[in-house]
Amino acid sequence: MLLSRSRWPSFALTLSWMALAASCRVSPLSPAAPDVNTPSVSSSSGSFIGAAPAPAVSQFTVDPGAFSFPSTLIGTTSTINAVATLTSAGSAIQLLDISSSNPSEFPVTTTCAVPGAVAPGTTCLVSIQFKPSSFGTRSAQITIRTTNGRQVPIAVSGSGVQVIVSQITLSPESFLFPDTVVGSTSVRSAVITLTGTGAALIQLTAISISDPSEFPTTTTCNVPGTLAPGASCTVSVQFRPNASGNRSSLMTITTSNGGTATFSVSGAGI
Repeated sequence: MLLSRSRWPSFALTLSWMALAASCRVSPLSPAAPDVNTPSVSSSSGSFIGAAPAPAVSQFTVDPGAFSFPSTLIGTTSTINAVATLTSAGSAIQLLDISSSNPSEFPVTTTCAVPGAVAPGTTCLVSIQFKPSSFGTRSAQITIRTTNGRQVPIAVSGSGVQVIVSQITLSPESFLFPDTVVGSTSVRSAVITLTGTGAALIQLTAISISDPSEFPTTTTCNVPGTLAPGASCTVSVQFRPNASGNRSSLMTITTSNGGTATFSVSGAGI
């Protein structure tokens, strides 16, 4: 069929638009290869697929790392303890042992499970005492060992000081009564002064005499009781002979921490 000249421009324009549309048609793209550096995500859980992240490194801290004890009398135990806090971080700490390089003078106790594990974020305690056995500066190293953490030391030190011995002194140490009629009491009394020395209270336990019938005693001392350092008390002894001739007796003052002291008395019955 022949087109009339009047409709030719319209037909040509239609053909031009059809050619343009054909030239703009896009072929489907081929799928791209996956990027090996980008982790893929599971469609069901949203979690990463591939190697799991490395676990946190096990470690722990100890506070304080050093402690100095106050001066302590030789043979006694310090009035305070050194207490160090062990705190675990990361994975559980596997403790092997906690030891002292000088266990006789710096013994250790602990609330930690040894051997055992300390869970992340938890703490346990290491307690150290000081028991000096010699004079002067004493020291030790407390070592905490683990299988998966590290080895941590705690430095401890203190000074041992000499024990100041507490004791009692007597003044005088003996007494001679004048001759006294048998069955009567001497006109004079023997007065003995007890004085506490040293740095501690004297613990008086007893005051006794070997012949109380002829040498009766009275005292201002607190028996049983204590006598403070530098303080004094007295014991009075009388003489009441029940037979003629020389008479004598021994008085003994006994303490629990200051030794034993003796005092002798004598006289003649006529």
